[in-house]
Amino acid sequence: MSYLMEISFDNDGRLRRKTYLFEYREIRFRLIQHHSREYADHLLSILPSDVISEREHAFSVASEFLSALGWANKARTAIWESGGRTWPDKLPLSKARPRVNDFRILPFKGRHIGCSIDRIPKIETEGQRIALTLYREACASNNDYLSFIFFWQILEVGCSNAEGFVDKTHRKLAKQLTTRQKDINSLPLRGRKLGEYLRDECRDAIAHIRRKPGKKKLDLNLSQDRTNSSASVRVAKTFSEYYIRENLKLRKQLCLVREGRRGFPRCIDQHFTKGHKWELAYPNIHKLS
Repeated sequence: MSYLMEISFDNDGRLRRKTYLFEYREIRFRLIQHHSREYADHLLSILPSDVISEREHAFSVASEFLSALGWANKARTAIWESGGRTWPDKLPLSKARPRVNDFRILPFKGRHIGCSIDRIPKIETEGQRIALTLYREACASNNDYLSFIFFWQILEVGCSNAEGFVDKTHRKLAKQLTTRQKDINSLPLRGRKLGEYLRDECRDAIAHIRRKPGKKKLDLNLSQDRTNSSASVRVAKTFSEYYIRENLKLRKQLCLVREGRRGFPRCIDQHFTKGHKWELAYPNIHKLS
């Protein structure tokens, strides 16, 4: 007997379809979007057995996929293992149904519809994988202080000077950052550069509750501190997104395609979809290009 692994995930970007079959990094999944916004969605996968190494590998692949999906759809995602059971060897994945219904865990901040899994970024390096994981967790958190730490850590992936990166990028992209200029102007820089402020009064203040004399201490009971933290998170998010796109070069895409009408849907490099044998697994308004 095989093992049907159940993974629950929360996703505030509603997908166009209720179910998808797809293969990502040689692991096959069935995605089922719950009809109710009260309960989490599902990823199901048939494994040879329930040994921990196989479950960990499948969970790791699923986590990476959801990181890429959240980035592609600008949606917040969260993931956790929810159970599993034995599964008849001859029964296909398309017949799998979840038995566990977990409540959603993401705080409600509105939702958007019409999302899909047709195209997601191609994760090629360990740095990209780590950065998208941190980005997923930062966006999923309902705590500004935790979100800031994760966004700041993205700037430290392959970079020894996050503070310098912020200052250099701020000078270089002043016009492109106009959407965040109001937040930047609201911060008490007091003559300091933006990178120094974010490192000293945000990153270091969050990480070290006991600080040297003269250094800003974090006070969770002050309304103004919380207001400044919220603005800092939005600023850090903008810089982390730029860092992922440009410094970590997350530019290539995977397309969900199948070979012929009965082929199992697979996520493959968009560069290899130009051959005539590939077609979108779930045709809609998109076309292969």
